[in-house]
Amino acid sequence: MHRKKLLIVGGGNLCLQILQILAPRNQFEFHVASRDSEKTTRLCNLIRLAALQQNVTVDIHSHHMDLRESCISRNAETLLKIRPDIILNCASLQPWRVITQLPAERFAALDQAQLGPWLPMYLAPAYALMRAVKQSCPKSLVVNAAFPDAVNPILYKVGMAPDIGIGNIANLIPATRCAIARLAECLPTQVCAKLVGHHYFSHSVPRHGLPPQRLESSFSLTYWIDGEERTGEHAAEAIFGCVAREFSQLGGVDGQYLTAMSAVTLLENLHADHEVRVHGPGPQGLPGGYPVKVGMGKVLLDLPYGVTREEAIKVNEAGQRLDGITLIRADGTAVFGEAQMQIMQRELNFVMAEMRVSDAAAWAEELGSKYLTYAEATHQHTSSHHTGVAAHATGHRAFAC
Repeated sequence: MHRKKLLIVGGGNLCLQILQILAPRNQFEFHVASRDSEKTTRLCNLIRLAALQQNVTVDIHSHHMDLRESCISRNAETLLKIRPDIILNCASLQPWRVITQLPAERFAALDQAQLGPWLPMYLAPAYALMRAVKQSCPKSLVVNAAFPDAVNPILYKVGMAPDIGIGNIANLIPATRCAIARLAECLPTQVCAKLVGHHYFSHSVPRHGLPPQRLESSFSLTYWIDGEERTGEHAAEAIFGCVAREFSQLGGVDGQYLTAMSAVTLLENLHADHEVRVHGPGPQGLPGGYPVKVGMGKVLLDLPYGVTREEAIKVNEAGQRLDGITLIRADGTAVFGEAQMQIMQRELNFVMAEMRVSDAAAWAEELGSKYLTYAEATHQHTSSHHTGVAAHATGHRAFAC
């Protein structure tokens, strides 16, 4: 049986959860690359031994890969040796959940800045990876897990876009189907939904229903029951309110199980011999999330009838602004929202009005340093969780693949 080669870059929790699902199915030749060679080797051994508990022998290999500027040529050599069919980027300089380790009051204050201002932490390693990919294996399909709603369209502007992302809008689809089914008194499997929306929308809805700064243009929902379009039969407020009230879920590390499952659905079908309908952020370098069709090594938009590509992009650009990124210029420069950056300046003493792609690593270094100072100062005022805060802050500065 010929298995496609899947390379996961970044040996963190999301990588582990994805492998825990995929390994027993034994459909890929697995490769895992990270800066921490010993940890990566142990992770691969864990997956190998756990699969053998089910009498499955998996082919899994560990590699060293450092996504700093100085290591691009070496990374290209590693990629050339592996020759992966699919690359999944899970690397970031800051796991999104780091600020949740702060005391509640400080977390609430900093969380108001949204995810956009933290863009350097996700863009810098993705940019380094894509330059190595373009050198060595430009035909590999690249799936990006690191803030793909914004990272993918920025990299598209410089000719290095991943093919698609995972999570975010895809994570909202199951709860949306469940909510529609609850309101329509049918089974979730009878419901088909197509949703266009940015990370901001998919992050806010499960927590609060429709965002407080609701804009009619910040999402587009079309749905069918038993193949019959029923869009508008139930108000969006009712549907997404039901999502928040009735289908709230575990968050943090545990909540990444939902992202892992969305990744598995995508990864298993990228080379299917037929088209499979899924959702994903950043397809073809577009901002935000969309319904897509994958299969036969391709990723295609799958917008519902009546929603044009241009309209879908405008919907996601509206969500992008709510997430703290005002616009992405033709050269890939990100311009950040004043309101969100005022929060970053007040809390972290960090000021970044705009960012060129080539400056992402430098901005990430400064942001990491400012966050470390902030976390340490916070700790001085709270005697509890000393080790946890310090450890997370230190890890935030280090390059964490």
